[in-house]
Amino acid sequence: MRLTCSVEIVNRLLPSHNLKKPSQKSHSQISLGKKPGSSGKDGILFLMICTAKDRNGTKIVVKDNIEQFFAKFINEGKATVRIKEPQHDICISKADPLQLKNFLNLLRAASQGNDLERITLSALAPASARNVEKPKSKMVVLTRKEYPITTNFPSSLVHLQVSSCNMKRVDSRILDLKKLQVLDLNENLIQDLPEKFNKMLQLNTVKFSHNKFMKFPLQLCRVPLSDNLVSVDLSDNQLTRIPLELCELKSLFYLKIDRNKIELLPPTIGKLIRLKQLSCVENLIKTLPANFNRLQLDDLDLYGNPLDLPEADTVITSHLEFPTLLEVSARAIKKMRIAYSNEELFPQLCNYLDSARQCWCGNYCFRCSARYILRLDLHQMVKNVTGWNVVGQTLVPVEAFLCSQHCLNKFQKNPKAYWKKK
Repeated sequence: MRLTCSVEIVNRLLPSHNLKKPSQKSHSQISLGKKPGSSGKDGILFLMICTAKDRNGTKIVVKDNIEQFFAKFINEGKATVRIKEPQHDICISKADPLQLKNFLNLLRAASQGNDLERITLSALAPASARNVEKPKSKMVVLTRKEYPITTNFPSSLVHLQVSSCNMKRVDSRILDLKKLQVLDLNENLIQDLPEKFNKMLQLNTVKFSHNKFMKFPLQLCRVPLSDNLVSVDLSDNQLTRIPLELCELKSLFYLKIDRNKIELLPPTIGKLIRLKQLSCVENLIKTLPANFNRLQLDDLDLYGNPLDLPEADTVITSHLEFPTLLEVSARAIKKMRIAYSNEELFPQLCNYLDSARQCWCGNYCFRCSARYILRLDLHQMVKNVTGWNVVGQTLVPVEAFLCSQHCLNKFQKNPKAYWKKK
């Protein structure tokens, strides 16, 4: 019977002698069994604790030598076994709760002298290095020679970096890493992500810079991954647009899309209420969406974009004619938040609905709208701003749309009304 866990041994005599010895938790293997060569009822049961520094292990007699069990937090994989001689407390943590329960039940029976002949016990041989070494949480692969081909990735990985290995696709074995939180695949040849990528429940940070993405990978925007994703780096790819689905990343804190070919940011980008750091250096952005003002950023960098700044706030075009039946229906679908998909509607209709523009009054519009440009000083909404040109300009053009003549009249009377803080 073996249990893999973290163990801290506390000497109870030290405080009575005004001594303090700092204890340290160690990744360990705890075994219950008899010494090699012993057999039958005459064999003495021992509790053996093996660590990476002491693979031969420390052996403690079990029968009539356990004073008490503390198992209040056993469902969290924690327990303490109080030994009579030596006067030590064995503090167990990071154990599998079910295995820990079974182990303590067996240990309690052994301490009471119960017959355990039908139970398969350990031979108390020295532990292998694999069983006592601390699980590997981080792995860095920087060359193809280092890439594991004949062996699997450690299942305990929390951080994995595979760079400069000419990867064309994400290894399916990576998708099986249940504890992975950070995935860094910079400087490869990846063009898309596998369909099941969004099933990585613990993943919160992805780094895909210097790859071959031509489209934003929508797998990042699907649940359950979209609920947990905090940081996304897709700089130095070949992206031409950012889809509306990006705005469904509820937890997104950091977004870096430098040096792509992006012309527009999504019109609903203001939905990213937790976004604090945004970098869009050296793209092809000419105007920002009106919804951009709703962001509450700490850092923003738009350097190297050809922003087309007008001399004054102005209405550029106006198509405020009577809306078609198609537009009236589409406005109602967007306003009532009716769900739709390619399985229910023609793809052309889905694309039409996705192109909706939101007026400052909150209603949606399509072709029947007025387009206007406002000049916005980024210092009004961002703590730390990097100027978008060589002279440090922070005044940017913001593009928005008005859904009706009523909203247009309001805009012409007071163009700054939309930007007032509510």
